[in-house]
Amino acid sequence: MTILILGATRGLGREIARICRRDGHDTIETGSSLENGREGRRTFLNVDLSSSTSVSALMAQLDALPPVDQFYWVAGRLLKGDFAVQEERAILETMDINVRNVLPLVHYLWQRMGSADSLRRIVAVASSSGKKARSDEAVYAASKFAQVGLIRSLGLENRSDNLKITLVLPGGMKTGLWDRFPNPEYGTFMDPAKVAERIVAFVNAQQERFAELDIPRGSL
Repeated sequence: MTILILGATRGLGREIARICRRDGHDTIETGSSLENGREGRRTFLNVDLSSSTSVSALMAQLDALPPVDQFYWVAGRLLKGDFAVQEERAILETMDINVRNVLPLVHYLWQRMGSADSLRRIVAVASSSGKKARSDEAVYAASKFAQVGLIRSLGLENRSDNLKITLVLPGGMKTGLWDRFPNPEYGTFMDPAKVAERIVAFVNAQQERFAELDIPRGSL
């Protein structure tokens, strides 16, 4: 089985990639800090989600690799603060990284997975900010609400028993997402290793065409 992890270099994505390798799967691990290469059953692909050109290059590279059986969409960028004083560049980059530039990749995989004659999975890790508005996360929440809306809609569109769609809504985790925005409640955030184990177990057990997994902060 070949598993593609978008955002595999840090935090939750790195933990999911570790579990996939532990379970004996081939992984395609992507990130902006990676150099293209291969190590055993691991393939590394560089992608900068702030660049649509980079995402197009990633899809071209995927064409030369074995078909993707599972796709974990984990990558994201946090933006916090007063919307009135945020820079336009930061606003647009957050939307690009979290949803806009990922859309062509999701479309690329949807076209191929939807017609597959064996089991395929798309797993989108959004955020509790994709279902609950927060006054200091207007742009981040907007990107996550968009991601949630996309995946829920694809869940309704999915007509294949061979394609399983999963939407994950985790609360705060102890990851590098918070490096630029220290949070006084960081100590109560969840261990990404435990969250990753919960997600992978849920995904592997899912039988429905579409399912949601809510992981509130403090539940693990």
